[in-house]
Amino acid sequence: MLVATLAAVASCHGRPALVALEAGPPLLLVAAPGVRINARLKPALELDGGTVLRFDSPHLTPDSAYFAAAPTAAPPGGARRGTLRVSICPSREDICRSVQMAAAW
Repeated sequence: MLVATLAAVASCHGRPALVALEAGPPLLLVAAPGVRINARLKPALELDGGTVLRFDSPHLTPDSAYFAAAPTAAPPGGARRGTLRVSICPSREDICRSVQMAAAW
């Protein structure tokens, strides 16, 4: 199940979503084709109550800069809304960019 809030944010701006959060368990961050998720700055989901969940994966690129497999996080017991912060690196660009978006599942 994809998080509807993330898709809505992307469609409002006329661009496809560069990353999506799939409700698990576990919670899963899935990058769009041609987009890499920065592993040096771990993605975080800050829940409305203040708890921060960090996404990680043991599978990294050889230089340890990007996730080679979708990073995951254990789902929280209570709150199901928060703010996702992730550094993404589109292959057509030379730099990574920080993305912040509302998430609900």
